[in-house]
Amino acid sequence: MDYLINLLTNPTGEDFFLLFFKAFAVLFSVSYLVYAIVITRQTQLMNETFTTRNAGLLFAVSFFQIIFGIILISVSLFLI
Repeated sequence: MDYLINLLTNPTGEDFFLLFFKAFAVLFSVSYLVYAIVITRQTQLMNETFTTRNAGLLFAVSFFQIIFGIILISVSLFLI
């Protein structure tokens, strides 16, 4: 918290850039997770409406996107 207060009261160019980059990374990660959830739901509805032999593969890929979105959020919050 002290770092954030110091950044806002005495900003330098590099610190401001890093804060902007982290905020953008978190926002992008959350947006991607929402996108992945919507795509997974669309895949479920498609599989109920239209049956295909590759339904399990399509659902697995869309579910993998949710896992990837959670990993992106974790990386953007803790490693950046």
